[in-house]
Amino acid sequence: MDARKVLVVGSSSMDLVLRVSRMPRSGETVIGQSFQTVSGGKGANQAVAAARLGGEVSLIACVGDDLFGRQQLDGLTASGVDVSHVRTVSDAPTGVAMILVGESGESSIVVASGANFCLRASDVLERREVFQDADAVLLQLETPLGTVEASLRMARECGALAILDAGPARNLSPDMLCLADIVSPNETEAETLTGIAVDTMDGVHKAAQELLDMGVDHVVLKLGDRGSYYLGPTGELHVPAFPVEAVDTTAAGDAFTAALALRWDPARMRDTLRFANAAGALAAKSEGAQPSMPLAAAVDAFLAAYPAE
Repeated sequence: MDARKVLVVGSSSMDLVLRVSRMPRSGETVIGQSFQTVSGGKGANQAVAAARLGGEVSLIACVGDDLFGRQQLDGLTASGVDVSHVRTVSDAPTGVAMILVGESGESSIVVASGANFCLRASDVLERREVFQDADAVLLQLETPLGTVEASLRMARECGALAILDAGPARNLSPDMLCLADIVSPNETEAETLTGIAVDTMDGVHKAAQELLDMGVDHVVLKLGDRGSYYLGPTGELHVPAFPVEAVDTTAAGDAFTAALALRWDPARMRDTLRFANAAGALAAKSEGAQPSMPLAAAVDAFLAAYPAE
């Protein structure tokens, strides 16, 4: 199978990762265990993940004219991502994310957008040829919503599969949501979009149905240790998570989304979700965002150890 061409429009940030024994309560100081800087940003994470999983990947993004920005470009290039459409800006720093990671692998994240909010709709409109060449376009919500909407419209005009990773959680209009072919929120994001709690599988179904009622074609929910869930024209499907010990869940959802784009096939939805679940599980087994993105061979080997029922 020829490699799919994936265009990612989104954020590129530096993650400041602090590992802690437990998350602090309000007003409390907790002594950290370790600190490191790691390349991140949901857009860049998904670009690296898609490249490592075998895609031909281009990224449209903005970074600052600073050390973090140069590190981002070097890391993306080393991972095989085309960065010729990444714009360096002088009036804003590269975005950063402060990430607290607990002993069980759970994470809490605070983002300072910086140059990511310099990504304009014009950056998209000037690059129609890149959209025309793409099989799939990946979007997230760490850049201005006007830019995300322009990207969704451009993907539709150019006939590319548009996947909206609805993170971080933001309220979106049905008019914007229905521009995406696939909307893929996690549990928190699904509740924000629909107002429906997804702590039960009944809630998961109701939230997904609400998104379909808004005009979305396909809904794929990322459910963490409950796996993933699909609702769309080909039916309903829940694929459980693989039993792994999470070290750091940061960017596991980004690995899932990239895998979804590369293996998307509504006629083989169980295989699609198993591959995406496996990519997310492997990412959660390693520390850091981009460093944890798995190679296609690693995902295939992992799946071979868990034959489909």
